[in-house]
Amino acid sequence: MKKNVTFSIGNLALIEKVDGDLNGYFDRVFSGICSKANDFIPCVKLHMYNRLGDCLPVDRMDSYPIELLKKLRFKEQRSTRTFNRTLERMGKNRDFILLNHQKLIEEHGLVSDKQHIDFTSTYFEGDAAPIGEVGYSHDGVRGKKLIKFGVSTGINGIPTALTIQKGNVQDKKHFRFMLKTSKAVLEPNSLLIFDCGANTKNNKKLVRKNEHHYLTLKAKKVGPYKKLISSFEVGKKYKFELNGTDYQCVKTKRGEEIIYIFFSKKTKLEQLKKKQKKFKKELKENRIKLKKTKAGKTLGKFICDEGIIITKGSLQKILDEVQNPYVNGIEGYFALESSVDTNPRLILALYKDRDKAEKLIRNIKEGTEIHPIRHWCDDAIIGYVLLIFLTNFFVNLTLLRTQDPLVKNLKLLKKYLMKLTLTIVYPPNGFRFRILSNISKEIRSIFGNYIDKYQDKSLKLRW
Repeated sequence: MKKNVTFSIGNLALIEKVDGDLNGYFDRVFSGICSKANDFIPCVKLHMYNRLGDCLPVDRMDSYPIELLKKLRFKEQRSTRTFNRTLERMGKNRDFILLNHQKLIEEHGLVSDKQHIDFTSTYFEGDAAPIGEVGYSHDGVRGKKLIKFGVSTGINGIPTALTIQKGNVQDKKHFRFMLKTSKAVLEPNSLLIFDCGANTKNNKKLVRKNEHHYLTLKAKKVGPYKKLISSFEVGKKYKFELNGTDYQCVKTKRGEEIIYIFFSKKTKLEQLKKKQKKFKKELKENRIKLKKTKAGKTLGKFICDEGIIITKGSLQKILDEVQNPYVNGIEGYFALESSVDTNPRLILALYKDRDKAEKLIRNIKEGTEIHPIRHWCDDAIIGYVLLIFLTNFFVNLTLLRTQDPLVKNLKLLKKYLMKLTLTIVYPPNGFRFRILSNISKEIRSIFGNYIDKYQDKSLKLRW
């Protein structure tokens, strides 16, 4: 006699609902890849199901019950080797898959003319992957090999483009690959919004050459900012309020580029408070070094509350109070550069909305748990990142099309999806039946009556 089985059905419902809403997403995006592998699309769905659930390692995905696999249209139980091959095939066909994805979202009117672009990194536990390189880690992990990936997401929250590069590629170089990938789906005169890491003259020229506009932050360097502050002091000021904060702005023009110089008193006070806290912490730590210096040991150059400790191991006394070296006079100021001349409040609101890309990256890392990467084959790694990117597209599209979802955070959403369970009961003397459990109001707000398709409608007829 078979044992009763219970498994999460919420993540499967999300996948099937989006697939249906887009008139066969999987067939449109993945058709033509490995036509001989009948279980390729079911394997992709299972990988997505896993990312929206327990995020098990690939070598444990064969533990899912056969009842779930049948709902995903598997013909038989599959091995870990098959699941790994699925990722490799996705990696080998990454350009084809991403292009199909872009065509489909364009057909459904999901591509926004305002795109937020951001770059980040993720790390490997081992060092066998050829694509991995040591570079700047956005996660603060030192000494481990990385890959860099960039995302482009519309102001509506729909992801449109993904790029993957080695871990030592800088954002300014990575941006060119992102522009090349994005232009396949972007309409002319789209606005690309990105941070100062990709802000170079060549990148901005490249954006304009492709008939798009840009909005970016000017890197905070003291010399150039002091000149901008001088222009701010004598220029015509626009005053406005945004998200409870008062701002002043002065617009200056440099060729075809508009520079928006902003100042916020609230931001200035917050920055000064933070720098003062950092300075006091350093003074406290360097009191220990001062004692060692007085004992004749050479330590380098440090600041303490009595003066400056120099490399000779002596104390350079000063007449005035020790000044905070972190205060540079540009606190409260920041400048945005754009090829668009419009209202400063609108420009600032668009730039602040860049958290769309930051949230997508956070969901990729924390919600669908991209790291640590355990694969070592380049194609499998790229396929793995691409699959997680597409999984987050499914989530964002679901939330976008839900009028008033009670859950908007992916990590919290996963909890409700996993609590929604389907139990397959095998009675000793009778036919099997299904029981759908834990239909919460949060689930109803997202799925509505769609979730009822998983109910066993024959139970009332039997009893």
